[in-house]
Amino acid sequence: MSSALKLKHLATVLHDPVRWRILKELAKGEALPVWALAGLARSTPPKVSKHMAVLRKAKLVEVGYGRLYKLASAFKPEANGTRLDLGHCVLKLDALI
Repeated sequence: MSSALKLKHLATVLHDPVRWRILKELAKGEALPVWALAGLARSTPPKVSKHMAVLRKAKLVEVGYGRLYKLASAFKPEANGTRLDLGHCVLKLDALI
């Protein structure tokens, strides 16, 4: 099992469908900039930046060189990138529309 996402962050992370789409894209394993995530998540870069701040605060994502975002190493998706174990629950990312 991966590290557990703190319960105080769980509801905040799961609250918004854009965050689910962001997590789905990051679960594929590629580090991405905000502008790319915005297009993939069907949102705008300023809104995605705010979502990334929430995900960073929850320690679910990390930002690296070139402001590229990736899933935190404690939260590895299944090999096919369809499920993400958050400790208290498992997100079924392939069920997203």
